[in-house]
Amino acid sequence: MFGIFIDDLVKLVNKANGGYRIGACCALNFLYADDVILLTPSVSTLQTLVNICELELVDLDMAINVKKSACIRFGLRSKNTCANVVAAGVSIAWVTSTRYLRVYFKSSVRFKCSLSKNKAGF
Repeated sequence: MFGIFIDDLVKLVNKANGGYRIGACCALNFLYADDVILLTPSVSTLQTLVNICELELVDLDMAINVKKSACIRFGLRSKNTCANVVAAGVSIAWVTSTRYLRVYFKSSVRFKCSLSKNKAGF
């Protein structure tokens, strides 16, 4: 049921066309249930997509949970300080690692994810 409500959000984010290009495709959001990943080439584009999400979620009587949200960088400037990304008037934390669907992502020059905690738990 949630997918029906969130479909308009996905359309609006895709329309912004601010994601990474993988061949002819533009990859800028990944969703699983109510978990969303936004991929952008710049902080300003990320802020634009967060703003779009906020506006659409207001219509659905929902909001971004800033306490459960995080920003992470990959690329040559992964260790540089970034401008704040704001949702609901609160800055979203920049982190060096984060978890999404039991996969841990680590900020680095190249995209990295880790399954070591999953393996240790197994």
